[in-house]
Amino acid sequence: MITCVCLVVETASELLLVQARNRAKYYFPGGKIDENETLTAALVRELEEELGLAIAEHELYYRNTVVGEAYPQPNTLTKLICFSTTKDIDWQNIEPASEITDVQWIKKADEIRIAPAVLTWLQSEDNEKRK
Repeated sequence: MITCVCLVVETASELLLVQARNRAKYYFPGGKIDENETLTAALVRELEEELGLAIAEHELYYRNTVVGEAYPQPNTLTKLICFSTTKDIDWQNIEPASEITDVQWIKKADEIRIAPAVLTWLQSEDNEKRK
């Protein structure tokens, strides 16, 4: 299983997602945790690398954790440890950096473009809202 930390940024109908290395599917910004790194320190590092964002650890808060199919690795699971931020950021003007080739607001209903683990997150969020 691959374990990653990620940042969830959403509106009622859209998610802010990234595309790495021109892959077909988009997923949450974030990435793998280095050895001896805390979850929030890993996310701070990944957001700086991928999007040039400077977010402090205390500006992150835990949302939930989901396990879904890894993309693009077949027959592999990924655990997404999801956070959001309290920091006021102009999300409309985010520019990709490092291995990120695109950043887009994608409709939650546009399942064809969204990575499987993110779809699992969406389903878990829908289930929570119905409780």
